[in-house]
Amino acid sequence: MMKGKSFKFFSLLLVAILVVSSIAVAGIAVNAASAAGDVVYFDNSVTNWSNVNCYMWSDGSGNNGSWPGQAMTNISGDIWAYNVTGSYDKIIFNNGSSQSDDLTYEGNGKVAKPVSNSGKFAVTWSDYSGDVTLPTSATQATQATQATTPAGDVGSVYLQNDKGWSNPTCYMWNSEQDKNAAWPGVKMTDLGDGVFEYVIPKSYKNIIFNNGGSDKTLDKVFPGAGQIYNNKTDSWEPYSTSPVKITGLTTDVKSPSYTTCGIKITATAKSSEGDLTYKFSVNGTVLSDGAASSVVWVPTSAGDYTITVDVKDTAGNENSRSMDFVIKDASTLESAFIKAFSNSLGTNVQIKKNSSVTFTTDAIGGAVGTNLLFYKYVVTEPDGVTNIPYYTLNNKYTFTPSKLGVYTIKAYVQNCMNDTTYQTYQYECVNEIDETPDTTLPPVTTPTYTTAPTKPTTAPTTAPTTAPQPTTKPTVQPTTQPTTVAQAKLGDVNKDGKINILDATAIQKHLAEISVIDTTYADTDKDGSITIKDATMIQRYICGLVTTF
Repeated sequence: MMKGKSFKFFSLLLVAILVVSSIAVAGIAVNAASAAGDVVYFDNSVTNWSNVNCYMWSDGSGNNGSWPGQAMTNISGDIWAYNVTGSYDKIIFNNGSSQSDDLTYEGNGKVAKPVSNSGKFAVTWSDYSGDVTLPTSATQATQATQATTPAGDVGSVYLQNDKGWSNPTCYMWNSEQDKNAAWPGVKMTDLGDGVFEYVIPKSYKNIIFNNGGSDKTLDKVFPGAGQIYNNKTDSWEPYSTSPVKITGLTTDVKSPSYTTCGIKITATAKSSEGDLTYKFSVNGTVLSDGAASSVVWVPTSAGDYTITVDVKDTAGNENSRSMDFVIKDASTLESAFIKAFSNSLGTNVQIKKNSSVTFTTDAIGGAVGTNLLFYKYVVTEPDGVTNIPYYTLNNKYTFTPSKLGVYTIKAYVQNCMNDTTYQTYQYECVNEIDETPDTTLPPVTTPTYTTAPTKPTTAPTTAPTTAPQPTTKPTVQPTTQPTTVAQAKLGDVNKDGKINILDATAIQKHLAEISVIDTTYADTDKDGSITIKDATMIQRYICGLVTTF
């Protein structure tokens, strides 16, 4: 048993330990999790993803949505932003396939920059010093947190039911004890044209739309009365009472795109009071104004743009919608990028049975050297039968569909560094085409190619004008004649005296067991075996990336 000074000293020691422990635990609690309203940023300059997602979670406390999380918003150049909707301490940035490591959330206003673009990459965190305001485009998923009127305004909130829910329902709350009804909330009123209304009885801060208890949205901050939420695009915008209803503003390629690339802009709208006219503009410059509901925009300068459509009916009613779009400089593009895809029929969705059709891919990119691009078309017939194509320099593909139904065409483009991209297109094969040819499709050009450099030889650079003659005739003739095999060289797989894409294709067919080749000149990487690497070496040779094998 302790007494006196010893007991007093021991008591003070315990108190000190408890104080230190409390401070340490408190510090962890403060820095461990995000708060609703935080903004986290991602620097996409290393990964160059076309879309960026943010997945956040806390062990045992849920997440911000099913994988891959919530779409981030491109706010400036390579910077993407996400408004945090809850309390989480872990985060993953991804594009749906590639992703970062499991990261620890570093706090509000931080920007993460990948240290590499391979595997599950790490990031460096720093304070974001740019504009912290997210764009107000109706196409951005993060608009749900951008209130344009005071949160909790009493009035009506609307749902654009593009997902086709059978029982749209609205659940609103301030706390567990303060809500508009027990879950799943109050059934919304059908206004027609896929629009549903809920009249808000009092001020609420939060909202969830759901399909009678299923297929619900995430917990959302209510942006204020008079707003309409689209359950397909996960976006908010002011609800217009105009008879002119704009139900969509889309582009055929996602942001960002590149200079010189044709971008087809399409608006869908309706009115009960007359025919419609559409005025399309980009940053205030009018592209078209008339009955056409689509237009092609070919940007010439890199930058941030706002695409706007103003729709008017013959009764004078108007409505408008805008979206943000980023354009990058095409001259800096190294990866392959498909600018446009078209066919000889000028159609978007139909082709004709037993009639020849030619598809054309217009692409840019390359890497170095001659910037050559290689093309491949994979065609899947309605019954699932698929062709076995190979890369060629031809950006056109012609075939005759012989079966009614849907044909799926994947157009692949590959550059000299084996960077590959593709787009998928579907066409219904019919007996007679009833689709109106699309005259707004951007022009598709046939690429021109610079002649690839030839392999250096030991031959003199200037041939003599007169062949030297022997002073005396040889008295003994050679006993053997030279063979043509000695003329062949490594890479000339088909032995036609040239090294071109046909030699790479021959190796591909050999590996697929479609045909057999003489492998004498096929081992271009000299590893003792014939693989796809040998075909790749020939492609690099054609592009001028290598001059010898």
